[in-house]
Amino acid sequence: MARRAMLNLTPGMEARMTGILGKFHVEHNVHGARAVARSLQLTKDCAEDSEIDSAIQMLKDDLDACAKEMKRLVKVNRSASLFEGWPTDTRI
Repeated sequence: MARRAMLNLTPGMEARMTGILGKFHVEHNVHGARAVARSLQLTKDCAEDSEIDSAIQMLKDDLDACAKEMKRLVKVNRSASLFEGWPTDTRI
């Protein structure tokens, strides 16, 4: 049987995977955006300093991608557009 990842969201909430690791996703609703960890384990077992540095750097890169997505979604909220790309009253 194939395993399927399920994401439970409250009504009106949108979630998007962000980054290459798939460890985080960004949730977006009328109140704003937030980054959420998809799992409790964020790294593998690391035995060497270089492994630790590499694993943490990849997590940082994914969180940076989350930050960009969150800023984009908050900007959409501020523009008061129901759908991204639609003009607001101030642009008409």
